[in-house]
Amino acid sequence: MDTEICEQADIYEQVREAVRQAVSDTLARIATRDDLNTLLLQLMPTPAAAPRPSTPPSPVRLTAREQEILERITAGDSNKEIARAFDLSLHTVKRHVANILTKLGVSSRVQAATWKYARH
Repeated sequence: MDTEICEQADIYEQVREAVRQAVSDTLARIATRDDLNTLLLQLMPTPAAAPRPSTPPSPVRLTAREQEILERITAGDSNKEIARAFDLSLHTVKRHVANILTKLGVSSRVQAATWKYARH
């Protein structure tokens, strides 16, 4: 059991460090380091307190376009920049972003980026 807790703690620390390193300058301006730490604690409970899921969580299924847009979100692109990159209307990008947030069960772009880094 102690080995499992240590492995969970290692994974937790690796995810924390990966998110810190991977967050783009744009996201860093939106969220301070304390905000990111708080967000990480909300998304990933500490290893000792991590509940054991009785059933594995169902995988999140994003469309190919949603995956592309999530990549741009994590890079810190605005909706306008994403619209230009994919030659889409701003309204279409906003709809994709809303769908992504809903599917991931998060309420902000920062949380979506953190979700991506925590799971990939």
